[in-house]
Amino acid sequence: MKSKVIAFAIAATLGCTTFVSAQTGTTTVPAGKERISLTPIEINATMIVPAGVKAIEETYSYYISGNNFVISVEPAYEMTLEKAKQDIATDPNKKIVSVNGRSVLYMEKMMGKEMAHFESYIEIDGQLYRFYDKRVSPLTIEQVKPLMEAVETIQVIQ
Repeated sequence: MKSKVIAFAIAATLGCTTFVSAQTGTTTVPAGKERISLTPIEINATMIVPAGVKAIEETYSYYISGNNFVISVEPAYEMTLEKAKQDIATDPNKKIVSVNGRSVLYMEKMMGKEMAHFESYIEIDGQLYRFYDKRVSPLTIEQVKPLMEAVETIQVIQ
């Protein structure tokens, strides 16, 4: 009989607690949300998003989009979380609000308006990706936090 390793990972997700069990490989997804595949945008991972949100490619750009929820995705190239934090810290029009292991949430003043932004840097299958708000209209911290929190639910497909 093969020995089994049983592990439980508990992660706070979008204001709810999500339990991941290595025994079943299933995840309890909060009501009104679903786990989607990011393979349509060539990323071997899944993430939990509001129902109806999809990973899509539009004119050579990748998005996780739907229902007033838009995250842009691109290879990070030379950018890292540390470089992003340094750039924000040295810009007098930007101010860091919070930082976690993979993301930074910050405010930016542009043309007299304050707007919130986030950037997350996640390595998947040896490639570093940058996830960030699409920046088409000014967002508040309350609008940006769910985007950043959704990125924190990313799990690589094994």
